[in-house]
Amino acid sequence: MDSPSSAPDNVYTSHLGEVQIDLDATPSGEIGSIGGRIQSRADDEDKDAKSTLDEPVSTTIRRDVEAVVQKFYHVLRPHQSKRLLQDWDLWGPLLLTVTLALLLRSNAEASQRTQVFTGVFFIIWFGSCVITINTKLLGGHLSFFQSVCVLGYCILPLVIACMFLRLLSYLVSHVSVRLVLVAVALAWSVYASIGFIKASSPDSRKALIVYPIILFYVVIAWLIVNDVSA
Repeated sequence: MDSPSSAPDNVYTSHLGEVQIDLDATPSGEIGSIGGRIQSRADDEDKDAKSTLDEPVSTTIRRDVEAVVQKFYHVLRPHQSKRLLQDWDLWGPLLLTVTLALLLRSNAEASQRTQVFTGVFFIIWFGSCVITINTKLLGGHLSFFQSVCVLGYCILPLVIACMFLRLLSYLVSHVSVRLVLVAVALAWSVYASIGFIKASSPDSRKALIVYPIILFYVVIAWLIVNDVSA
């Protein structure tokens, strides 16, 4: 038997048998393929990050606007896609909150406009956070920002109703018309939000999760009816 010292430096020869292990061998088989996939994925992520950082500001803004518009579409046609959950953002909820606060502020008295704006802003964002915490404590699987994103985007029907009622007030001022339109928008907001959140909630606790969501949108709807009818 050859002496171990006669073997190359990168080969280990066992004294118990004719077994040699090449320490410099390249991993092959499944281990090698896994390593290759991990490296390929890391390279793709690096390329995406570099392309995002190197792109013009106008391209970034256009992509973000398109993403917000797509999420608006998913709210108006709920259960058609999970994009609202997978690719969350807070730009849409912020835009809707500011729009609704400005609409409700415009009809308030001059001395109360600041309070109305901040009050609407506080109710929407604080309410979203409270509902999200409640959902998490009851075993919901959505992340904090995913839940806030869904709740914020789903006020879109109520914001549209507020805009429409503002225009309709020049033609029709009967309270029953306003109540019907806000009720339809309320039902749409509740239906859309529950459709996204209910699927990630435990079956035994869905009622406890859904009730605060309904109450949240009822409060916003009441603000709209109260403002338009004033």
